[in-house]
Amino acid sequence: MFFKELVAVDRPNKKWEALRETGKLTVKRNLLFNASHRFFTIGSCFAEEIRKALTARNVICYPEYRKIKVDHARMRVDTLPHREHMNYYNTFSIRQEVERAAGLWVQDKHDIWEVANRTLVNGTQAVGEGTLYQDPYRRLVFGKTPADLWEALEQIDAVMKEGMLNADACFITLGMTEVFKKKNNGLVCNQIPVYAGGAGLRETYYHQSTFDENYQNIKRALLLLKQMNPKIQVVLTVSPVPLERSFNEHDVFVNNMESKTTLRAVAGQICREFDWVHYFPSFEIVWGIGVPAYQEDRVHVKPEIVQGIISTFLASHFTDLGAAPASPAAAAQ
Repeated sequence: MFFKELVAVDRPNKKWEALRETGKLTVKRNLLFNASHRFFTIGSCFAEEIRKALTARNVICYPEYRKIKVDHARMRVDTLPHREHMNYYNTFSIRQEVERAAGLWVQDKHDIWEVANRTLVNGTQAVGEGTLYQDPYRRLVFGKTPADLWEALEQIDAVMKEGMLNADACFITLGMTEVFKKKNNGLVCNQIPVYAGGAGLRETYYHQSTFDENYQNIKRALLLLKQMNPKIQVVLTVSPVPLERSFNEHDVFVNNMESKTTLRAVAGQICREFDWVHYFPSFEIVWGIGVPAYQEDRVHVKPEIVQGIISTFLASHFTDLGAAPASPAAAAQ
C-alpha cells in the first residue's frame, strides 16, 4: 500500500518523497459544515455510507425516503424501506433527477416499460402470471399497474425536490461511465438492461460516455441545483467500488480504470471552476490501500475501511463532528 496513515491537515503534503517517508496521506482540512447543516446525498453506495454516518450523529439527511409509503403488494421502490438509499450510478441519471426537480423535464406517462411474466411477491419481482410496469430512470422501481408505478414515482419526485430545495449541502458519489441509452428518446437508464428481472434489452443500446458528456452532466446538474438552492455547498467524490462487469472490448479491469479516472478528472475540473464545489478523495484512499481494503469479492470495501474514510471526512469538513479519524490503512493490515 502507498500509505499507512490518513490525516486531516491544513497544509497537505506536496512531495511524494514525504509520503514515502512518513506513510501519511493528507486530506486538506476544509471546515465547511456543522451538525446543524442538512445534507442531500445522491450517487452510488458510498453516498449511502456518508448518509448513514451523518444520520447516526443526528444530522438531517435528504431525501427523506421514509416519507415514501411503499405498499409491497402493489409496488417496489429499490430496496426501501430496508435501505434508506436509492442508487444513481451515472452522471446522466443524476442530471435527469435534478432537471426533473427543477421542472425542466417531465416524464411522459407512457414512458415506462412492461415486464411480461412477472409478479410482485413481498415487494420483489418474481416469475409469475401477469405484467409488471417498470420505470427506466430509477433503479428497481416497479408497479403492478401503471397507476401503482406512478404513485411510487410521484412520491419519489416529492422527496427529491424537497431535499434539493432545503439542504445546506449535497454529497455526490460518481460511479461509472458505461451507460445504456433509450432508443426512443436518448435518455439514459439508471440500471443495465434486464437487471434483476427487469426490462430494457430491446429498448436500449450501450454507450461509452466521454469526459465531456460527464463533465457537462455534472456542471448542468450543479448549476441547476445552485439556482434552485443558492446556499448549497457540494462535495464530490468518486466511488472506489469497481465495475462488477463491463460491456466493451477491453478487460473489466482496464474499463474500470478508464471509468474511474474519467470521473476523477471531471470532478477535478468542476472543483476548479466552482468555489462552492469540493472534492473528497475516497477513491484515492481505497486505491492507495489496494487489495487489503476490499472484501473477498474484491468489489465491496471492508466496513472498517469505510468507517475510517468517513471519520476522516468528518474530521476534515465538520467543526463539531470531527473526532480523531481512524486509520483505514491500519485497519487493512
